[in-house]
Amino acid sequence: MSPRSTENNDRFSLVVGGPFHGALRRLGLTGVDQLPTQRAAFGLALAAWLLPALLVVAQSLLDDRYAGWGFFSDWTVYTRYLIAIWIMIATERYADERLITLAHHFRAAHILSEADQPAFDAALTNADRRSASMLAELVFLAAVLVWSSLTAHYTVALEGRGWDGVHLAGETTLSWAGEAARFVSTPLFLFLVLRWIWRFLVWSGLLYRISRLSLQLVPLHPDRSGGLGFLAIFPGIFSGFVFALSCVIAATMVKDLGLQEHAAQTVWFALAGWLIMVVGLVLGPLLVFVRPLYALRERALIDYGRLASQHHLAFHRKWIAENINGEELMGSPDPSSASDLNATVELVQQLRFIPVDFLAVVQLVLAAGVPLLAVVATQMPIGDLFKWIVGAVL
Repeated sequence: MSPRSTENNDRFSLVVGGPFHGALRRLGLTGVDQLPTQRAAFGLALAAWLLPALLVVAQSLLDDRYAGWGFFSDWTVYTRYLIAIWIMIATERYADERLITLAHHFRAAHILSEADQPAFDAALTNADRRSASMLAELVFLAAVLVWSSLTAHYTVALEGRGWDGVHLAGETTLSWAGEAARFVSTPLFLFLVLRWIWRFLVWSGLLYRISRLSLQLVPLHPDRSGGLGFLAIFPGIFSGFVFALSCVIAATMVKDLGLQEHAAQTVWFALAGWLIMVVGLVLGPLLVFVRPLYALRERALIDYGRLASQHHLAFHRKWIAENINGEELMGSPDPSSASDLNATVELVQQLRFIPVDFLAVVQLVLAAGVPLLAVVATQMPIGDLFKWIVGAVL
């Protein structure tokens, strides 16, 4: 079955489709399942890094005034062009499989009523069409080219001189590698970032439309989310993208700290702010299920509370009000049924309003936080950092 197949919608995918994917397919960089291969991820990442690298070498050999060897010690280059681009493409297959699995599960678990099936299929079709939008990718391409052109000169002006160019007498001149990064490497990186953000927004919109359907949620479901607990898989789908961005942010912060001093408090605040922002933004789409889960809990508390009250009143009349000898209670199923009802009401009270678990949060924090250890290392000795990590784990 094609990765874009569903029972009633054989074109659903948030990865396959669009001009960029079409270009990869024509270049032979997609597999039989139409998804980008590891060769595509490695090839594009290497091309984005290798083109400016070769131009650095060429200009350095031909122009004695050019000082571009710093390219090979600039970690922002490696994180942007090698690590981030490779991760954003390499994780597309994983993301597509998981997103399709989640979308299928709404139907497979009978969370949707028969009356809502057409609306659900329409939501999938809409999400598929938007994720493969040619207009969206053209807008992304134009935006990244403009942004890259504007920031290329600004970055050189801030540093004064580097592998990407030189700023003298108020004028900025980009090097050969700087021009390549301006028109090829940086736009590719930014384009992939916007493409992932667009998928995230499309998926968020799909969840919103699903949350407005008449979901058949079960208050006693063991996932404590009415049967929506499987959505805790969703944040992990974007953990690769989060890790890629964190690598770039960490490298940029380390480079900036090497150029100018910042108060330790400012650095810690920036790190904490990034972690909080990542967790908040990635988990944010699941807030659309607060309303149906709150309504489910409210109804269940009334229904099961009434049932428990009726049962316990009958238990009281039978065993307490009539002064029956306690020995007659031995072997009776009544205490067990009372205990089961109590446990049922407690389970209803534990219903979560957001279908996410602790593991999903930890996964996001690790994806965003591990690269930031490079920044932390600039603020405290490696030995102290290692002791702190071991102490936190143990």
